[in-house]
Amino acid sequence: MATNFFYRARDRTGQVICGELLADAPAAVAAHIRNQNMLVLKIEPVKAERKKVLEYLTEFRGVTLRDLAIFCRQFATMVSAGMPLVNVLGILIEQTGSLELKRALQSVDKEVQEGRALSAALAEQPDVFPGVMVHLVEAGEMGGMLDEVLEQLAEQFKKDYKLKQQVKSAMVYPAVVLGFALLAVTGILVFIMPKFVEMYSQMNAELPLATHILLGISSGLQSYGVLVLTVLVLGAFLLAQNANFPGFKAVLDNVVLRLPVFGLLYRKVAIARFSRTLATLLHGGVPIIQALEVVKHVTDIKPMVTALTVAQGSIREGFSFATPLSKNEIFPPMVVQMVAIGEEAGNLDVMLRKVAEFYENDVDDMVVRLSSLLEPMLIIFIGVIIGSIVIALMYPLFDLVTKVGG
Repeated sequence: MATNFFYRARDRTGQVICGELLADAPAAVAAHIRNQNMLVLKIEPVKAERKKVLEYLTEFRGVTLRDLAIFCRQFATMVSAGMPLVNVLGILIEQTGSLELKRALQSVDKEVQEGRALSAALAEQPDVFPGVMVHLVEAGEMGGMLDEVLEQLAEQFKKDYKLKQQVKSAMVYPAVVLGFALLAVTGILVFIMPKFVEMYSQMNAELPLATHILLGISSGLQSYGVLVLTVLVLGAFLLAQNANFPGFKAVLDNVVLRLPVFGLLYRKVAIARFSRTLATLLHGGVPIIQALEVVKHVTDIKPMVTALTVAQGSIREGFSFATPLSKNEIFPPMVVQMVAIGEEAGNLDVMLRKVAEFYENDVDDMVVRLSSLLEPMLIIFIGVIIGSIVIALMYPLFDLVTKVGG
């Protein structure tokens, strides 16, 4: 009787790949993995409870850039080995661990079997397969180099995934630390402050301005804490819901880009993604006007989208690509110069790839430096805040002790 087996394997690039496969025995799973030129690390039957949990988790997280990178790498390996497209899709459907990707591939497989082109079938699943993938696959089909295009896409998604992880690592640590600090301060004001208020009122102590301010905040949190929390949660929800609204998104992007340190990081990540995506599309044979349209959806940063729209108009009229970029402050002079050199030399994709590598390395270094600087700065900041609260709480007591001793 066929059983679902969970497996972990390592491909030729060293990437660890996990998935599930329906087979009669572990030996059949191992043979299938070896046929894909991968090293078997682990095979075990999927228990019903575990399967439900895995399905729930994969359903919740959707299709990630890492899923797409692994998918494209496996796809490229099998296509380069000469396997028929329908067989490749069948194998990929079986071994993918993402339910959303599995469903999308089942639709793609059905359409390909009905005679539609792979790129057209992928285009029917825009929530799973991004525009850059559809256009490059179409170029690969027309040029007979589908395996090369899929390798480029695997590298593209891998780089994008790494950039996103770097940004998350830079943002998560301060957010977590500040969150715990906020909880600590709220706890002091709500639970500890009232006891001091009661004590000082019994002692008829004269309170300084700082202590009066803390008392007011504490009293407000006790009376309206639920309301404040509700407003904050509702505000965060509305912010998330309207984050992609064009007018609001433009304002938000401009605010973020002007933030100290984090604004610079945001801009460098955007330039790296723009350069890498455009380089990949141009190298795959996609016309530059069409490629820029895809890049506009990938970057999703309004000032950059505006600049690229102007650049499209400039190119249509026969003018330079670099000139409109030089008039937008989001593109540094180095990027504009590299684009101009690439245009003149006829190797724009090569120059853009160099720009992408430069900014990807720069983002990597910046995240490392930022992490090392943020830790002591956050510790000092939290120490100052909590220390100030403690001093404001204890000062009247010290003042009374001094007066009694005098």
